[in-house]
Amino acid sequence: MTLWLFIGRLNPPHIWHISIIDKALFENEKVIILIWTKLDRDQNNPLSFLEIKELLLLKYNNNPKLQILELLDDRSDLIWIYNIYKILFEKWLGINDINLYAWDFKNDSAYTIIKKYESHFNNFSFNYIECSREDSFVTHNWQKISISATNLRQALRDKDYELVNMLCDERMIEKIKNYF
Repeated sequence: MTLWLFIGRLNPPHIWHISIIDKALFENEKVIILIWTKLDRDQNNPLSFLEIKELLLLKYNNNPKLQILELLDDRSDLIWIYNIYKILFEKWLGINDINLYAWDFKNDSAYTIIKKYESHFNNFSFNYIECSREDSFVTHNWQKISISATNLRQALRDKDYELVNMLCDERMIEKIKNYF
């Protein structure tokens, strides 16, 4: 069995994240999302792991193929890699192949770190799948707005709910507004 793995902040989750998760659920037997969280919230990471998970569960309603787990941020790449390995080894022993999704092979830090330390994952074989967001945008007020958590956070702060509706899955909109 192949495991589909996505590591990201998803702070907050937007329609591009949802489209990738939907594709993964359609194509794979098991989908794991590791929410990469910081201990301290800041402007770029305003939501906790539990809040992000709650938003995703509004969409996926405890889909048995999907697991959402927390991955704490760490200043040391090796400790971060160890934490990923530990999660994979403890929960999915016997799975050898992992499809790791990366949004951009040049700029995706999770991909870059795992690729650098791939030899530490001696029980697992990674297939790297790039899914670029280069052409991922919405048109709002005659402007192209890229689909990103940064733009969704700003729209929420500005109370631009027309843009929020374009960037966010409809099941999450009311709940996400309460967080901002």
